[in-house]
Formats: sequence, C-alpha cells, structure tokens
Amino acid sequence: MKGEILTTKGAVRAEFDFWVGLYLDKFLDGLEQKKFIGNKCSKCGKVYIPPRKICGDCFEHIEEYVDLPDIGVLTNFTFTKWAISERRPRQSKNIKMIGLVKLDGADSAMLLPILKTEPENLKIGMKVQVVWSEKPQGQPTDIKGFKPIGGA
Repeated sequence: MKGEILTTKGAVRAEFDFWVGLYLDKFLDGLEQKKFIGNKCSKCGKVYIPPRKICGDCFEHIEEYVDLPDIGVLTNFTFTKWAISERRPRQSKNIKMIGLVKLDGADSAMLLPILKTEPENLKIGMKVQVVWSEKPQGQPTDIKGFKPIGGA
C-alpha cells in the first residue's frame, strides 16, 4: 500500500530554544538587573514598556531605549478568589489582586499582581512600586508584582 501511515504510542521529548526577539530580550536583560527598560518613539514621543518595534500610534520604527522608574500608577484593577493558573480554574483560599500599572514616564501599562495590601485599599490612581524577586534571572517572573506606597 502506497503512503501507509505508521502509528506508535509513547512520549515524545522535544527540546528547543526560543528567542524572544531583540526588543523583549532588552527588557528581560533589564529585569535581571532589577530595572525597567522601555523604548521611546522619536516621532511622537510615546514610551512603551515592554519595548516594541513599531509605535502603535504613528507606526514609526522605534530605536531609542529608555530606563524607567520602578514606581507607577494603578490605572485599573480587579480581585478574585479564583486562582490565576494556566492549568485549570479553581477557587483559592486567598483573594488574588491584579492591576494594570503604568510606570511613571510610560504611555503603556503592564498587568501584574498587586501585593501587600487588601482589596478595600485599592484605588485607581494610587502610587505603586515594584516588588522584585530576590534572585532575578531575566524572566518575567522577576517581577513579583506591585505594592502600594504611601501607607495603603
């Protein structure tokens, strides 16, 4: 029989490397040093974090990298008792708080956990500061989340 298909059962191991690209690589290099690196459009002045290749407003190619502070503003938030997981939905014992944080000097925002406070203390516009992992490795998980500053 021509074109016979053979099948077998068993596990397949696939090892590979994945490069995130020039722009995200620069961002991850910054995380390893506990700092935020974004980029700035030379045409309209918008600052993006994480960095991107093309400006979303004027479609200019972005080449200038900028350091950004570890302090920003909570622009939106939510909280839930559902565990945030890639595996399956399940209820958690603790409330999880997630916020959209715009770093000072940036025009874009990042979605990250909000830590070291209670849901009733969250307010849009409040100042927050990053909580870094103790041993950064140049991974998104180097950012544990953000905590309110100023007593919340």
